[in-house]
Amino acid sequence: MSSGTKAANERKAIRAAAAAWVVRLDAAPGDPSLRDDADRWIDADPRHAVAFAEAQLAWEAAPHIRLRDEEGQDEEATAPEEALVPAAPMISRRAVGLGLLAASAVGAVGLGRLLLPGEERRATTRGEQSLTRLADGSSIRLNTATTLAISLSRARRKVRMIEGEALFDVARDPRRPFIVDLGDAEVRVIGTSFNIRKRADRTELTVTRGLVAVSDVEGQSIRVGAGETTLIRPGVLAVADPGEALIRQRTAWQDGVIELNDETIEEAVAEFNRYRDQPIVVADPRIGSLVISGRFGIHESREFVEALKSSFAIAAVTTANGSIALTGAEGPAPRIAPAPGRAAE
Repeated sequence: MSSGTKAANERKAIRAAAAAWVVRLDAAPGDPSLRDDADRWIDADPRHAVAFAEAQLAWEAAPHIRLRDEEGQDEEATAPEEALVPAAPMISRRAVGLGLLAASAVGAVGLGRLLLPGEERRATTRGEQSLTRLADGSSIRLNTATTLAISLSRARRKVRMIEGEALFDVARDPRRPFIVDLGDAEVRVIGTSFNIRKRADRTELTVTRGLVAVSDVEGQSIRVGAGETTLIRPGVLAVADPGEALIRQRTAWQDGVIELNDETIEEAVAEFNRYRDQPIVVADPRIGSLVISGRFGIHESREFVEALKSSFAIAAVTTANGSIALTGAEGPAPRIAPAPGRAAE
């Protein structure tokens, strides 16, 4: 057998296995052991993840077909005990197989954004915040540009955090742990309150009430208590006691506030841009390291710019598309006057 034929057969077998997993998960969305087995299969090989995503796309492409067995009889599908909305209709095994043939040309997709069977999507756009109340009594407050996938069953409560920031207020239920899947780590609680922000290169966890357990893909695990934080990134998982000021700053968004404590202008601008359709741009490298403190509403970026203009030798130009360019005013470069306790950069 040639290497090309062998590779083609492997791809065919993987696609068939992926289709089978989608059908099994769709038929039993409340089975946690089945979900765990599927996760292990998906994680075992990058090709598995791609094939599963393609199978899921095929599943979504035919939402009105019920699952039938080989004799054509309807199978009983056990729905989760609790759900945000009624479970999605089932798809036939044959439809999955046919859909896979069409989906094989899709190629790589944004795997993390696809919903798995039994999941419900919750999302906010840029500048938007929202509150989601779950059937178990828990609530999740979503900050700007956040996407979650939520599933509730008899055995567990799970949220896949795809992007953004959210405050979780978890109702206590010792029989069903509440799990937040971050991709490279997992947060597990019984009942507590905590804030999670996913950044491009790291995730920040801040606990405001109770105790949470965090484990990463490398097998490290820690416990984080109220008033503590942890930074999650590959190879890094450690608890810190940052003090009340940082806790207040990280959770200020819940009151519609951006709190700046000796942030550079570059850092402050990045924070305001989370809520703006058109960005503020630091167009002059001389001003990026200037330090500023203050409290502003999340939509008070123009007030922030006016504060910069009055505090430093900074000019602001609004472009035709609504973005704002910050530059040093004409004359000498602005003087960097660091706040107490912070050296000039």
